Amino acid sequence: MAETADMQRLPRAARLRQSGVAVVTALLIVAVIATAATYVGLSEQVWLRQAQNLRERAQAEAVRHGALEWAAIILTLDAKDNNTDDLTQAWAQVLPPLPAEGGLVTGQIVDAQGRFNLNNLSRDAGVSADDLEVFRRLLQSRELPIELADTLVDWLDTDSSTQPSGAEDIDYLAHEPPYRAANQRLQSVDELYRVRGYSADIISKLRPFVTALPSSTAINVNTTSAELLQAMIQTLSLAEAQTLIDQRKEDPFKSVEDFKKRLPPDAGLPKVSYDVRSAYFEVNVATMFGRAQRRSRALLHRPAGAPVQILWQQQELIVSTGDGNG
Repeated sequence: MAETADMQRLPRAARLRQSGVAVVTALLIVAVIATAATYVGLSEQVWLRQAQNLRERAQAEAVRHGALEWAAIILTLDAKDNNTDDLTQAWAQVLPPLPAEGGLVTGQIVDAQGRFNLNNLSRDAGVSADDLEVFRRLLQSRELPIELADTLVDWLDTDSSTQPSGAEDIDYLAHEPPYRAANQRLQSVDELYRVRGYSADIISKLRPFVTALPSSTAINVNTTSAELLQAMIQTLSLAEAQTLIDQRKEDPFKSVEDFKKRLPPDAGLPKVSYDVRSAYFEVNVATMFGRAQRRSRALLHRPAGAPVQILWQQQELIVSTGDGNG
């Protein structure tokens, strides 16, 4: 009662000021409570999103492992049933998108020996002149500088001698930051980015036709492209190479001798190693779970009479429609 009386005795302006302060204080309290509630709700949403992302990643990883096991099994069965490797066989068929535990998975096995093995350029005995000529013709057919073959040879070989248009340590030490030539086999085609003259555009043009395998390999004429087939045989035209490719779709080469017999009479024979069977395969797997699509690649080795081995794996997140949390 005393306080009420005191308030009544205050001037009207003072009473309005005190009422205003009370209103502002009440609004501040409401704002703090609302902010805290919003923060709690947002934190819960973030936690749920993180948990969902982790679950989806685990699902994608389990499915990816399953796809690699599928590839190993189908390649093992193929080795038991066939003496050749060609694009009509079960391993070469694309796995269509399949539902898998709340997501989708697709896969494909590619014959790595259907491409030119860049590591064939440098062998124990030194530079392989025949492989070098094939690579130069492949570069020329892609309208790329043939000098790129020299810089790659110098990157691979173990000596310090420079090819006519090559590059050794002294050239790479002038870079910022400086580095040296590898003087060893390529671990992957991506390593070309470090070799002088190889740009992203050049590598993109070469990638469908080249690979980097851990040992010297033959080119499988049952799975190679018309462009590489033409590069293997200097006197073979692209049209003639494409004719051979079209023929093998219905009637794959049964042996090296069968391949030789089907060549045009004046074509000559490849000087580089070639075969109708392969030991190295690349497996491409794509998974879609929730907001993320992941792509992975793996190199599989199928030694004669031994289990299939996974030599390396790469993974890449290629599409994400989430908010990036987790």
